[in-house]
Amino acid sequence: MTSDIEPGEDRSRLRWLLLLAALLAAAVLGIWWPGCRQYPRATSPESMRLMRLLYTACNTQDNKRLSRVEQEFEQAKRQGKLSSAEQDAFQAILDLAKAGEWKRAEQASFRFSQDQVR
Repeated sequence: MTSDIEPGEDRSRLRWLLLLAALLAAAVLGIWWPGCRQYPRATSPESMRLMRLLYTACNTQDNKRLSRVEQEFEQAKRQGKLSSAEQDAFQAILDLAKAGEWKRAEQASFRFSQDQVR
């Protein structure tokens, strides 16, 4: 009984599978590795709510919504509902939006939210 697969084909198939496995492992590590996180974890439901409000304000380029987010951010900060890392992240995004960098602020607020599920 002879095999239809030549020895060289077997090695080629093995190399291909190893390469595919390595790429898949790299992708998984890139997504799940904590060092790939750009923004801090949310420490409260208030933080998650503020993220949604901030993204909406930036996405719609609405100064009134942005002012509301800023007021609620200041209140949450006073009440100790945000970690210092969260405060820094929110402030940086708010500063972008207030400077008229709406697209960058939108992208940053979206990434902030994305980093909560990674």
